[in-house]
Amino acid sequence: MAPYLTMNSGLSRVPIRDSFELHYPLLLVHIYSSFIALAIGWLQFVPRLRERKPHIHRWIGRGYLTMVTIGSVSGLVVGRYTDSYTRQVAFLILVVLWIVTGWKGYRYARRRQFEEHRVWMIRSYAVTLVAATARIVTPLCILFYIANKGLPDGGVEVVLAHVMEVNIFLGLVINILITEWLIVKKRT
Repeated sequence: MAPYLTMNSGLSRVPIRDSFELHYPLLLVHIYSSFIALAIGWLQFVPRLRERKPHIHRWIGRGYLTMVTIGSVSGLVVGRYTDSYTRQVAFLILVVLWIVTGWKGYRYARRRQFEEHRVWMIRSYAVTLVAATARIVTPLCILFYIANKGLPDGGVEVVLAHVMEVNIFLGLVINILITEWLIVKKRT
């Protein structure tokens, strides 16, 4: 988040396309809305809040889903301007999963099927956490790459370029496996 607090496109970690004037503003919208979803989403899983203050739970849930929607739509556009086709596909999959899991969670809540609502919101938040998981696994992937293949000419930057092609997918797989394991464990 730090480079984006200044709103200086020159500090962006994502290469900005000058040919698309809205690229940087939409990147900021995506980053801020996704961060807010990440920051408030966990509150939905606090039992005391759900049980004692259901109206607050609902308002936070609406806020979370609003941020997910904004983050998804802006992420879809921003992802389109990613140089790597592999990363474009990863972001497209994340957007689809984010929208589907959030929508299903919302629909189950509206139908008052709260157990299914809870399961789909767990899945939604797992998708929200993919970027964080991808950042956690990145150094591990770098170490694994170097241990497996050695340090190539060009150094860590070359390794990082390879790792950045798979870290989103790896974060998604890890989060899905953990989430589904927790869901199944709770049901049995």
